[in-house]
Amino acid sequence: MKKIIGLAILIVVVVLVLVCLFLYVYVPKGQEWDIKYTNLQRINAEGNVRAEKAELTKHGLMTRTNFSTNGDSIEYTFDIINDGTIDAKLKFNPFNLKFDYYFKKHIKYSAKYLDGTDIKKGDIIKAGETKTIKVTIIYDNESGLASIDSQFYESELYLMFLQKRF
Repeated sequence: MKKIIGLAILIVVVVLVLVCLFLYVYVPKGQEWDIKYTNLQRINAEGNVRAEKAELTKHGLMTRTNFSTNGDSIEYTFDIINDGTIDAKLKFNPFNLKFDYYFKKHIKYSAKYLDGTDIKKGDIIKAGETKTIKVTIIYDNESGLASIDSQFYESELYLMFLQKRF
């Protein structure tokens, strides 16, 4: 009997999880989900920084940059456009997927809206709205460790928007 009750509880939990997942990805008839990242521009580079690549991905910005001198920095802007008919909500705080041990200590990384406001979990981009993001990456080697000349730092700013329906 305990096994049957346990199995019934497990089935109910699985069904509830599947219903929740369906509600997050389901687009109601007559509505459209369309978040785009576009208009990438490098707006500033200071010091001896060299940008090997910068591109917009499905969820944000990927860069590959060479820093060699303390204070080297690079800045980018790009637009997030909600071309759909459903408001978008940022699911997580923005985060960087590519930090490794060395760079965690020596790279300062920020992502803000163009007006200087921090990007944070729960931010909304309304249907039809465009927001401009400014990303700044700074090499900060105050510890006096050896230069990282000819080593590239890869970063990927990850912004996950979901439908704002709840």
